[in-house]
Amino acid sequence: MASKVGKAAPPSKGIKPIAKPGSKRKGDAAPAAPAPIAKRPRTSDGGAGGSDASKKSTKDKRAVIREKKLLHKKNWDVIQDSVYLWEKLRPKETSEPERQELVSSILRKVSGKLLELSNHHTASRVIQFCVKYGGEGERRKVMEEVRANILELSKSKYGHFLVRKLVNTAKKEDVPGLVRHFRGHVAQLLRQPYAADVITDLYDVASTSDRNTLCSEFYGKEFVLFDGLSGEAGRLHSLKQLMAGVAPAKQRAIIQHMSKSLMPIMEKALLHPPITHRLVKDYLDCATGMTVESAVETLSATGEAVLRMVHTHEGAAAACMVLAYGTPRDRKRVVRAMKGHVPVMAADEWGHAALCMALGCVDDTALTGKVVAELKDLLPQGINQAHFVRVMMQLLAPSSRRHFPPAIHEMLHPPQRTVRGSTGKSVTSIDGEEDEDAEFEASAAALEAADDGDDLFEPKKGKDGSAGKGKGKGKKQRQADVKGKGSKAAGEAPGGKTAGAGGEEEADGAPAEQAPGVERVLGASKKDAKLRRQELLGSGPKSLSAALTAKVAENAVSLVRSANGCELVVEVARGGDQGLLYELQREGVESVHAALVADAARTAEDVAGAGADDDEPLVASTSQEHILLGYFSSRALRRLLLSAAEEQQGGAAAFAAALWEGAFKGRCKQWVGTHAEKVLAALLHCGVAAVAQAAAKELKPLVKQPLEEWASPFLKAGGDAPVVAKPRVPKNKRVRPA
Repeated sequence: MASKVGKAAPPSKGIKPIAKPGSKRKGDAAPAAPAPIAKRPRTSDGGAGGSDASKKSTKDKRAVIREKKLLHKKNWDVIQDSVYLWEKLRPKETSEPERQELVSSILRKVSGKLLELSNHHTASRVIQFCVKYGGEGERRKVMEEVRANILELSKSKYGHFLVRKLVNTAKKEDVPGLVRHFRGHVAQLLRQPYAADVITDLYDVASTSDRNTLCSEFYGKEFVLFDGLSGEAGRLHSLKQLMAGVAPAKQRAIIQHMSKSLMPIMEKALLHPPITHRLVKDYLDCATGMTVESAVETLSATGEAVLRMVHTHEGAAAACMVLAYGTPRDRKRVVRAMKGHVPVMAADEWGHAALCMALGCVDDTALTGKVVAELKDLLPQGINQAHFVRVMMQLLAPSSRRHFPPAIHEMLHPPQRTVRGSTGKSVTSIDGEEDEDAEFEASAAALEAADDGDDLFEPKKGKDGSAGKGKGKGKKQRQADVKGKGSKAAGEAPGGKTAGAGGEEEADGAPAEQAPGVERVLGASKKDAKLRRQELLGSGPKSLSAALTAKVAENAVSLVRSANGCELVVEVARGGDQGLLYELQREGVESVHAALVADAARTAEDVAGAGADDDEPLVASTSQEHILLGYFSSRALRRLLLSAAEEQQGGAAAFAAALWEGAFKGRCKQWVGTHAEKVLAALLHCGVAAVAQAAAKELKPLVKQPLEEWASPFLKAGGDAPVVAKPRVPKNKRVRPA
C-alpha cells in the first residue's frame, strides 16, 4: 500500500521557487540570461588548444590562409607575385629601365600559363600592362603563346581585353597577319558580344583592302574559304559592286547567304561595330523589297539598337533607311528611343541625318513633337552649330540641295522600294524577277491575311472555292480591300501604267486582278509634307517657330556674318519653303527683317561720320565688317533678295521693300564701287516692281553702263550654289569685283 504523500513544505524566506519553463507569475522578474560559453582556442591543425593558441601572430594566420588558397586556387601564387610587381609598374614615376625590367620579370613568371591567366580578371590586366609598356620582343612573346587560341580568347569575358590590346598595339605591317587569324570566323564572332568588340578594333586598324576582305565573308562560301573565285575580295568596296557583275541567280544566292549570316546579328541587336553598319547598309541597299521589310522590322524591334549606328556614315544611312522603309509602328519605336539623345545626335556629324529623316517622314507629329521640344531647348547654342542648323533646315527648306552635302542629301532621299504580297521572311530574287510560284504564294498570303488582321475572323474557302460557314469575300473584293488598306497605293504598275483608285487599269495587256500580287510602297507617308512641317513648327507663343524667329532676330547681326548662320538667317527671313514660317510667325519674321535693316542703316551713318566724304565710297572702319561688305553677309542678302523674284510674295518680298526703304533709298551713291554692288544688283531683280523701279531710277545716273549690263556679273553666283568659305583678304588689298 502506497504511503500517503504529505503536503510539501512552503519555501523558506529568501529562497524563490523555481518556475517551470514557459510559465511566469504576475509580478515576477524575467530570469537572467545565461552567461555565454567561452570559445576554446584551437591549434593550427584545427584541434582544441590551450592558451598558447590565442597568442598566434597575424603573420602566422596569413600563412595558413595562403596555404589553403594554394591548395584550392590554381595559379594563385603566380597571380599574387605578378600583382606585387604590377603595383611597382603602374606608377607614372617609374623610370623606363625599371619598367622594362618589371615587365620582363612578370612575363617570366607567367610564361607557360599565359593563356589560363588571361581569363582571370586580375591577371588579365597585369598582362595587358605588359603588352602596353613592353617592347616589341615582349609583345611577340605574348602573341606567340596565345596565337593558337586567339579565337576562343576573343570570346572570353576577360581574355578579349588582351586580344584587343594586342590589336591596338600592333604595328601597321603586322595587321594583315592578325586579319588572317580571324578569316572565316568574322560572321560567327560578330554574334558574340565580347568578340564583336575585338572585330571592331581590328576593323579600325585594318587597311581598306583588309576591311573589304573582312566584309566579303558575308557574300558567300567562296569568300569564307578563299578570296572569292577570282581573288577579288580585297577590291570589293561595296555589295553593289559585286551584284552588278553577276547573274540574277547568283544575286539570290548572295542575298540568301548574307541574310543567314546577318539576321542573327540584327536579332541580338549587336549593331555597335562599324563593320556591321556597313553590312546592314549594303544589305538594305541590295535586298528585295520583301526582305528589306523583314529586316527593318527586326532592326526596329529595339529602337535603341538603331541609334547605336548613327555615329558613322554607313550606320546613319542604314538608320535613315529603317525610318524611310518602316511601318508607322517601326518608326515609333525608333523615335521613342531618341528621347534624351537628341542633343548628342543634333551635334553629331552623321547622327543629325537620322533626326532630319525622322522629322521628314514620321506622320505622328505628336510623337516627333517630343523631339522638337528638345530641339527648342537647344536653340541658344545650336544656331551656331552647322549640324544643328541642318536639322532646322529640314523644317524650313527640306527639298533644297543647298543646305545638305551630297552624302547627307542621298541619305534623306533613299530610293523607293516596293514589295509584292504580304510581309514574308523568305528571301526572293532581285528587281522583281521573282519566281512566278513564289509571287503567287506571296500574293495569296496577302489576300488571305490583310494587314490590319480583320481577315482573321473571316471564313476561309474550301478546296472547291465555296465559302465556309458564313459569307466570305470574293477574290476581287479581297484584292480591292488589300489595295485600299495599304500605306499607299502603288504609283506605277509593272507595265509602266499608273493604276487607278479601283485597280482597273491594265498592265502589259492584262487586267489588274490577274496580277500575281499587290504592290505596296514601303514607308509611304500619308500626311502632306507641308502639313507635317506646319504641325511641327507650330504657331503659338510657345512653339518652335516663335522660339526660332525670336532667337534669330536676337542674333541676326552675328549670324548673318558666319558661314552657317547666314543660311539660317536667309531661310527664316524669307519665311521658309512655300512661305510656311511667314504664315505661322509673320511678326517674328518681320522682326528678323528689322534687325537686318537696322544693321545696314546704322553702320552706314557711323562710317560716314568717321571721316568718309559723301562723294567717296564707304570702307569699313570698325572691327566688324559692314553687313553689305562682308563676304558671307553680302552674299546672303543677295540670295534673299533674288528669292523674292521666285516667290513674288511672302517674307523675301517684304524684306526687299524694307531694305530699300530703310538702308538704300537716297544712299546708293555711297555703295556704288564697293562689295555692296551685288546687293544693289539684286534689288534690280528682286521681283518687287516698286523697289526695282525706284532702285533703277537712282542707280542709272551713278553707273556708266546700261543697268542690265552692269548688274549681270554680280548675279552669276546668286543661284542655288552653296556659299563656300573664302579666305579673307586684307581691307587695303581688296579690289572691286569684275
